[in-house]
Amino acid sequence: MQSQTIAPKKSSIVATCAILIVGALAPMLDSTMANIAVNSITQSLHTSVNSVQWVVTSYVLALGIVVPIAGWAIDWITGKQLYLWALVGFFVGSVISGLSSTITMLIIGRVIQGAASGIIIPTISTLVVRAAEGKNLGYLMSVVGLPMVLMPILGPTIGGLIIDQLNWHWIFYINIPIVLISLVILTIWLPKFTPNRKGKRLDVPSIALFTGLFTGLILAITKFSDSIKFWQSSVLWPLGIGISCLILYIAYALVFPKRALVSLNLFKTKTFSAASILLLMSGITLNGAMFLLPLYFQNIKNLSVIWAGIYLIPQGIGMLLTRTQVGKITDHIGARWVVITGILIAAISTLPFAFAGADTNKWLLLGCLLIRGTGVGAFTIPIMSDSYTGLKPQQIPEATSATRMFQNIGSAFGSAILATVMTHQMTGQTPTIAHLAGAYNTAFAWSIVITLIALIPAWFLSVKRHKKV
Repeated sequence: MQSQTIAPKKSSIVATCAILIVGALAPMLDSTMANIAVNSITQSLHTSVNSVQWVVTSYVLALGIVVPIAGWAIDWITGKQLYLWALVGFFVGSVISGLSSTITMLIIGRVIQGAASGIIIPTISTLVVRAAEGKNLGYLMSVVGLPMVLMPILGPTIGGLIIDQLNWHWIFYINIPIVLISLVILTIWLPKFTPNRKGKRLDVPSIALFTGLFTGLILAITKFSDSIKFWQSSVLWPLGIGISCLILYIAYALVFPKRALVSLNLFKTKTFSAASILLLMSGITLNGAMFLLPLYFQNIKNLSVIWAGIYLIPQGIGMLLTRTQVGKITDHIGARWVVITGILIAAISTLPFAFAGADTNKWLLLGCLLIRGTGVGAFTIPIMSDSYTGLKPQQIPEATSATRMFQNIGSAFGSAILATVMTHQMTGQTPTIAHLAGAYNTAFAWSIVITLIALIPAWFLSVKRHKKV
């Protein structure tokens, strides 16, 4: 009996892509739906913004750390089996999150959700490539990529509608029927995708050291806002653990270069080093601001949770507008000037939020968000493409896992840093609208400054010079 092949017939490739997308709908929505629920969760669980930011941070941190594991697993486990088990994990995380009555339980649920998403999202791209056998990838990636962009844009609006009609628990309960239907569809129709059983084996020490590094640093940031003073054991212990894990990883990668998850040789390439730094920093620009904006619209502009979600749509539209052209422009002139332009647009369009108050004109803010979206949309694609410039073919899979990990972990840092800034600003202050507005203004100002600092690594991205005829 003939086993299933790695790729189905050409006529069913688009159907396979559609099936893969159905399975990822809930994880893609959840990547931003929780942002709109932060205010409701803070009030419901009687906790602080700094604690609730872990609902967002833990999700993207777990997602980022698990991405390299997905890159390994797809070579050793059938694609169908990997996808199904990841969806089951997302189901479990959604149930725990929905049932949560404490912030600790909710964070545990979000970690499980994030880990599952860290397998699902990158697996889609890999399986599409295998299904198509390398043909018509531009068209197929655009088919798969569109919902990957649209779902996070629609997430806050859909989440706002759910919370307004029900409560925040339902942004997690809603995943349950979606995942169950997806599991049935995937079980029946998704091809097997036999693994090639080649490539690096999973390096557990690398995963452990990266987990300690990034978790330690983020814990230090959040504990700093709790203790107010830097020289406190609650800050220094996680900071020390994070730095120790970094030193140990460098030593480990030098001694065992073939085992290490991210080879130090990758950083010998100027563009990869610059792209990695930019991906970490872009998380503050994009995800950090996405954490702040729903809170700002609800707490300062006094918008309902639905309208707070709707107000975020212009930024998503701006991202879509530039996404269609930014790849072509990058191919023509290189990444440097595209990214620098995007950074400047994002910084300038965020500036009004550093001065905005309760009476600031809403059309000004909506216009700024639309322009901001066009700037942010010029970040990821040029940076990701430039990370491969100058690399050898055998380094590309490793670079792919590394850049995806840096991008998601940067998002975790973004939420943690800006929540810490806000908490510091409100320490000892009466939570009036004026004081809250001042705290948001300062957090947005930090976002602008960090965005502008990104101009330094952006200068080291590639630039293409065309010879005059």
